[in-house]
Amino acid sequence: MSSPLRIGVIGLGQRGLQHLAALWQLQQEGAAEIVALGDAFPANLTVAKLGTYVPGLPAESIERTTNTHSLIDADLLDALYIAIPPNVHKGEVVAAAQAGIHLFVEKPMSLYLDEALEMENAIRDAGIISTVGFQQRYDSQHEALAGFLADKPVVMACYTLHAPIEAHSVKHTFTETVGGPKNRVWTASRAWSGGTVVEAGIHPLDLWRYWFGDVVWVQAHYIQRPPAEIFDGADNPYAYNATFGFANGALGVMTLSRLRRVYASYGEHQVLWNEGRVVLERESLTAFHYGGDYPPAQTPAPGEVRSLLHGKNTNDTTYEIAAAFVRAVQEKRQELVRSSFSDAMNSLAAVIAANVSDELGGARVEIDELMNSEKYAAHRAKK
Repeated sequence: MSSPLRIGVIGLGQRGLQHLAALWQLQQEGAAEIVALGDAFPANLTVAKLGTYVPGLPAESIERTTNTHSLIDADLLDALYIAIPPNVHKGEVVAAAQAGIHLFVEKPMSLYLDEALEMENAIRDAGIISTVGFQQRYDSQHEALAGFLADKPVVMACYTLHAPIEAHSVKHTFTETVGGPKNRVWTASRAWSGGTVVEAGIHPLDLWRYWFGDVVWVQAHYIQRPPAEIFDGADNPYAYNATFGFANGALGVMTLSRLRRVYASYGEHQVLWNEGRVVLERESLTAFHYGGDYPPAQTPAPGEVRSLLHGKNTNDTTYEIAAAFVRAVQEKRQELVRSSFSDAMNSLAAVIAANVSDELGGARVEIDELMNSEKYAAHRAKK
């Protein structure tokens, strides 16, 4: 059996604490050892708080510090989780890669493509194992759909999410002390979230890539929120429509909104292949397709075209992605994770391309050009 992997976590907000709980489970199974924790805010590092969110964690015996770069420099770690807001990176990924530390980086990896490309180059040059936190690829429902679509020509995916702008505040990051929203609703601030396509849309977009391949172009239009209606720094647009063109010829259509005074969310998700469609719901994965003699003598009854492919998700996706990452590092097999950093770059570039397209009046943005052409240099640069 391999020695337990020495792991640290930088960023102990809501998602970082969830990762910490998964790693604690792996530690109890003998696969990992949590040796270091870092966070910008001392209150997030206390033994009492950590014990509240991860019962049983021996926090008093774990190195804890607000100087996150010191964890990278201390030769303590085999692997490191970085779960900090995407707009506040200060070279942690590059430094860790250069130190030979294997990396789990939460999404979005950055709000700026130049910064993300620098991270990717450092990871590639170091030859370390990497993954990005697209845990939805480990959802049993999404796994089932990946298998179902493997031999089918997908033609379109459609995703809709209408969520209140007041929703999804951070619970552990004191944004009001570091120039962020005073009410901590980070998803409403473009400077913190990158906008709703980047912050929320990246999840279904990455699933589309998991199911049927990479994005090659993007075109988007947003309905902007006028200055007179920006309160508490909530400057993200009212509504978004983005179309993603995939290398296999399929289209992905994403419709999102962040409206005030709604306080209720609505969503739907469908994938269409040339002879049917699949509907994803919380409790079920359902296909609509007629498999009998064609054309039928009479219109099939509803029950004849509807089949249940899978029920609700049965996986703890945060644990599953952690277990895959730990095993990949132990066995030195990058292919054991479903999204390496380099793979995740297409997901990040695609959602940033939607922002760029809107800024350019809805122009079609080719991903390769966005990543490499001088004409997009200003859109790649860190603000």
